[in-house]
Amino acid sequence: MPKIDLPCSLAIDLLYQAGVVSCEQFEGQPDVHIWHAQAHGNIQVLKSLTASLGCQQSFKPESDALKNLGIQASCNGDDWDTGSDLALLFPYKNKQQTLFYMAKAMQRLKTGGRIIMACANIHGAKSYQHALVSLTGHADAKSKSKCRIFSARKTSVYDENLAQQWLQAGEMQQLAGLDLYSQAGLFSWKQADMGSQLLLSHLPKLAGEGMDLCCGYGLLSVYIFQHSPNIQSLQLVDAEWQALRCAQKNTEAWINQCVYHCLDATHDALPNRLDWVVCNPPFHTGQTREVGLGQEIVAKGCQSLKRGGEIWMVANRQLPYEHILGQHLREHHTIIEADGFKIIHGVR
Repeated sequence: MPKIDLPCSLAIDLLYQAGVVSCEQFEGQPDVHIWHAQAHGNIQVLKSLTASLGCQQSFKPESDALKNLGIQASCNGDDWDTGSDLALLFPYKNKQQTLFYMAKAMQRLKTGGRIIMACANIHGAKSYQHALVSLTGHADAKSKSKCRIFSARKTSVYDENLAQQWLQAGEMQQLAGLDLYSQAGLFSWKQADMGSQLLLSHLPKLAGEGMDLCCGYGLLSVYIFQHSPNIQSLQLVDAEWQALRCAQKNTEAWINQCVYHCLDATHDALPNRLDWVVCNPPFHTGQTREVGLGQEIVAKGCQSLKRGGEIWMVANRQLPYEHILGQHLREHHTIIEADGFKIIHGVR
């Protein structure tokens, strides 16, 4: 289960507690939607109090954690049959992404239905409360445990035009100046990140069967196809379904050579016996810095190589990957250190 910092954990507790209380006060059993759902003991209590429970979660590790509690999550909520009497929303790290799901939750909410949000103060609680007021005309709020919990009902003053603006801003869109599509909330979603740019400037022509591990919206994959004509197949792997959806859009021209996998690279089996792997590993989960995450992913990437296979990776210069590479590879060396990053090449 992904690590969650204490402020987020407290906000999740408050959100689910409020959800349980609302369900208990409802006449009959409500239809409930949870957006950006988090694994929590009270989610099973909620399920027992509802006519139907829909949980939206597009990040594979968190979706798996929900599955372990007997909850099947939807990637985007578009496959739900019913509207909701109650919507719970836990904010994302990215504000634009949160506003997107706030608008989506309100769209699916029945007239008179209630939306509840909870957020740690240090993660922008007041800003989200003000956004909810802009959308609904009013919000009830209270503070507890350095968090804020706020709610509103869907009435005739609900601003559908504002909701449409937030939906449009948060949907998949073409990046300015790039022939690539991305989406709010993805890593470096507005522009190519400096680490990936440095890696691309040092990648040789690749051939055979390879993998873009933690592919994001497909920046590395597109470059590889454009500059390496002898690619037989490319496995694109990411834990975020929204990222993989963008990557598929960006690699449409090479669709017959691509296989897309929404996988938790730290736990799920990865493609193997590969000629090469490229990787820009993450080291955050949500608000939490987690260096071990990237190390686990790099180890799995090395294990996916056949003997003689190569890994090309970029990392923040101060992050320790060399001992992991040494455990799994015959040789490895740093190609360059620049702009706070390092490019490492290794051979299994």
